[in-house]
Amino acid sequence: MRLRKGAFFSLSQEAAPPMIVERVPVGPFQMNSYLAGCGKTGEAVYIDPGAEVERVIALASERGLRITKLIGTHAHLDHAEGAAEAKEKLGVPYLLHKAELYNLKNMPEAARRYGFPAPPVPEVDGFLVPGETLSAGELTFEIRLTGGHAPGNVTLYLPDGEGAPGHAFVGDSLFAGSVGRTDLYMGDGAVLLEGIRTRILSLPPDTVVHPGHGPETNVGIEKETNPFCQPGGERLLA
Repeated sequence: MRLRKGAFFSLSQEAAPPMIVERVPVGPFQMNSYLAGCGKTGEAVYIDPGAEVERVIALASERGLRITKLIGTHAHLDHAEGAAEAKEKLGVPYLLHKAELYNLKNMPEAARRYGFPAPPVPEVDGFLVPGETLSAGELTFEIRLTGGHAPGNVTLYLPDGEGAPGHAFVGDSLFAGSVGRTDLYMGDGAVLLEGIRTRILSLPPDTVVHPGHGPETNVGIEKETNPFCQPGGERLLA
């Protein structure tokens, strides 16, 4: 399954508004920033404000979306380097899991190791709590902890509607055919696979997976073909 960028996903024929999704690969790491917006109200979340913030904001305007929240799936450099800039330009809150504060504060050091300019470290305006929800217009996302790549990597899950699939924005936990690396701060392969298996692969098989890098996929494909998601996948992380 491959989805074009900027698609409208109808969640229900009557009750629920369509969701607008834009995937924008940005910066040298080609990290996927996302706009996920309510097709009825135009309210949107900007997921993982990394590089090229102005480009993403311009796209939101072009699509008639009003960004009301900045969401960090986690705070590695490529996923958070533009958070301060986006906050300043948009005047909206930046939300993150509390376990990601170390990675956020470590961004300048991480940038220096790559030879990049040190980005400003933003204030966090609120914490993402697994089991709670957040909204964008009439869309309601569940917050799920899928750590192991980063201690506070979260997945935002929008349940399916009548005749339409759900959507999971998974950060760097799960990719098409692969999983996130576990050799960074507090990386843990067992935690990573446990979170993927119990909080992502347990979703309906047609759930669209929006990863932090690379193309979209879905739960059924990854459950069936991703080698890390098979029994004994732990051995591949050793």
